[in-house]
Amino acid sequence: MNRYDIKVYSKTWVYQTTINPNVVMNDISFTSNVNWWLWELDLELALPFSDNSFKWWEIIKVDLFNERYKQWKQIYYWYVSQVSRIFDINKWYIQLSILWIASLLNSILYSWTKTWSVSSILTDIINTFNSKYSWNLITIWWIDTYSEDIEIELNDWTTCKSAIDKINDICNYYWFIDSEWKFWFKRKWNQKRHILANEQNIESMNITSSIEKIYNKVYVSRKDWEIKQYQNTTSQGLYWIKEKYENEPSIANESTQDEYGNNYILENSNPKNASSIVVNSSYDIESIVPWDIISVVNIDFNITDLLIE
Repeated sequence: MNRYDIKVYSKTWVYQTTINPNVVMNDISFTSNVNWWLWELDLELALPFSDNSFKWWEIIKVDLFNERYKQWKQIYYWYVSQVSRIFDINKWYIQLSILWIASLLNSILYSWTKTWSVSSILTDIINTFNSKYSWNLITIWWIDTYSEDIEIELNDWTTCKSAIDKINDICNYYWFIDSEWKFWFKRKWNQKRHILANEQNIESMNITSSIEKIYNKVYVSRKDWEIKQYQNTTSQGLYWIKEKYENEPSIANESTQDEYGNNYILENSNPKNASSIVVNSSYDIESIVPWDIISVVNIDFNITDLLIE
């Protein structure tokens, strides 16, 4: 049985109140995505129209208690973006729309022209973002080493989010901001993180693979319209030639262009897996995060090394 502790803090981290679980009308439900973060959480509270307990920008922290997490586990920690007063079929309630702090990466601009290591550029982006506020919103927690320096040119109208995405495109790594506002930038896992048992942990599965979005010959242009070609002839022999043109004016030198082109082919020249698996509460759901690798056992079909998007 899950219990949730929902605390409210001011934007300067001063504790305000704990929401009575008896007034929470809906389930605690949200999504999280690789190369992104935790998405919106809506809370419906059985409170009267006149209630003024909550303000924009207040911080909502959700902790979970169950048999696995008897010391509590923080699962959500974002801010109130909208307060709605709703009357619906003879009931009154307050709805809080709570957004991810990391969404503010889309609101801070970042410019760059320099050859530097990936870790140094990412650190500079997060530090630039944090400097806009009176406290550090995002903590740099883990950045995997990337062997090559890259040179990118980002104009003054690029957001911090777009800058991180651009580096991610070049490296073909994954990034994520977790429920504690910790920033992760990691290469792909090469070992299983979760092994799920059919008819024990799984409620339903839809296992799909497709060649629709294969690209095995790509033309990449960089700054000053210098174009180079990258291809996978093995993929072309199996799935026919699938070409694409990528205009990347932010890439400022040939070595960075090669990093982007080679990684693009590596990522896109083979069939894509678009499977979905619904996992029940007999498994430790809270331990599953984007970019984990899963496999399924107790089934007469090979389901291994699926990456969680």
